[in-house]
Amino acid sequence: MSTPVSDDTKHWHRLFAVDSNNEAWQRTLDEPEHRDALEILRHAYVAAYHWSQCGTAVNEFRANILLAHAHAFCGHGQTALEYVARYREYLDHNTVETWEKPFALMVHAQAAFADGDLELHKQMYNEAKAFIDLVEDPNDRAVIAYTWANIPKP
Repeated sequence: MSTPVSDDTKHWHRLFAVDSNNEAWQRTLDEPEHRDALEILRHAYVAAYHWSQCGTAVNEFRANILLAHAHAFCGHGQTALEYVARYREYLDHNTVETWEKPFALMVHAQAAFADGDLELHKQMYNEAKAFIDLVEDPNDRAVIAYTWANIPKP
């Protein structure tokens, strides 16, 4: 993490938000035997807090996806679905980047799986798969593939 040269509080919040957000997502990609779900959750909440201090509505949308993802990793299915409801509200009323919809649907599938709703899990998994196929940018597809590999299959 680089050190900001500004005394601007928003600048610091943004720095911590980005750093914690990236750390949480990176830790979700750890091999399962090395994955620390509580550490993912800790970083996700730190990121969400800092985004709430300096971010936009899209930052909050992304923070809710991350929180749902982290709670699903911890086996907190109901809490994960509560965060899903928050970001689905945004997703249903706003245009997002092409790569964001499959991420949201993947995490929705993961949350449903953690909650034991296997029918919803299968539905969201299949929707995510359809949207992944629409992502054309090879860099975005590569990033999606890393997370997709960790989403339970129906």
